[in-house]
Amino acid sequence: MALMSFLHAGWLGDLFDSTPTPRYTMPIDLSKAGNIAETDIRIDKKYSVYVELYYDHRKQKISLDRYGEITDKYFGRHEPLPIFPIKLTVLKYEKTGTSIVADKIYYTRSLGRSYSSKSIDNFKLQKGGKYHIKVETVEDYPELADLNVEVAIGYI
Repeated sequence: MALMSFLHAGWLGDLFDSTPTPRYTMPIDLSKAGNIAETDIRIDKKYSVYVELYYDHRKQKISLDRYGEITDKYFGRHEPLPIFPIKLTVLKYEKTGTSIVADKIYYTRSLGRSYSSKSIDNFKLQKGGKYHIKVETVEDYPELADLNVEVAIGYI
C-alpha cells in the first residue's frame, strides 16, 4: 500500500521524466517572420521563470565588429533599446487539455539578464507543472541571419 502511495505521488514518474527543466536553451532564426522555437518544459522549483532571447558573442561565427553592429542596431547595447516584436505562447498542460498562460506579441525594449540578452517576459509557473513554450518571429530581419540566437528559459 505504501508503494502505491509513493507511485501516485508522482515522485517516481518525475524521476524518469525526460522533459527539460530550466535553464534550457533552444536556437531560433530571427531573420524571417514565422520561424519558431518551441519545447515542453517541466517546472521543478518554486521560482519565477524568465523567457529571453540570448545572443552571446562567444557563440557567434561572425566577427566581434559585425556582432557589435548588429546588436547595437537591433538590440540597443549602448543606445535606447529599439522595440523588437516577438510572439510568445505559454500553455499549461492540464488533465483535461491545456490552458493558456500567455499568447501575445511582445514589443520588448528591455535588456535580459545580461548585455547579451533581451527579455521577453517573466512568469510565476506552478512547481510540478508541465508547460509548452513557443517563441515565434513576427517580422523579417534578414540582417540577423548570421547571428546565433537562442531562446533561454530559466529561473529567476
